[in-house]
Amino acid sequence: MDVPRILTILETALHANNSEWMFLRELRVGTGRGKHSLQRLDAFALNCYPHRGMKRICYEIKLSRADFRNELKNPLKRRIGMRFSNEFYFAAPAGMLKPEEIPADSGLVEVGTAGTIEEWKATLKNHAGFFHYNPETRDFCVLIVPAPWRETPGPTWELVAAMMRNQRRVFEESPPPAPAQQKIAFEG
Repeated sequence: MDVPRILTILETALHANNSEWMFLRELRVGTGRGKHSLQRLDAFALNCYPHRGMKRICYEIKLSRADFRNELKNPLKRRIGMRFSNEFYFAAPAGMLKPEEIPADSGLVEVGTAGTIEEWKATLKNHAGFFHYNPETRDFCVLIVPAPWRETPGPTWELVAAMMRNQRRVFEESPPPAPAQQKIAFEG
């Protein structure tokens, strides 16, 4: 399990509706470089519907217990993500982190790949409401610890600019396919 795979599982399971959600991978918060650059968020999801409160969720991917322990020793590392999101989640491979280890201001989402439907169902004993299983890829996503809702101020112009640059980069790397069109032949 690596970061791109975890991000794909999160996006597919939790933010698949592109008209409702904007899912940004490896979002650098700010536009500066070098000593003027700001923190990078592993993933940031923005709900685009006003009637849903324009919900903002930040994800911090953890691939090892040591990385998670370092995060706990330095809580300022997640300060920017906490500042701009209403909910903050650690996302980790299933079983790597214990629910009681998660800070009170954060949540936990587990992801993984199950060999069989029975293996996947075995992970559901600790879930907190949401779970997703893709039978084609056998990937799953389970909400283990819900993140508390925080009222936070809206984004800064630096964050808006960074989000737009992120989306431009995504489109440049993989532009949408050309529309399937045909010429209409007129007789006469």
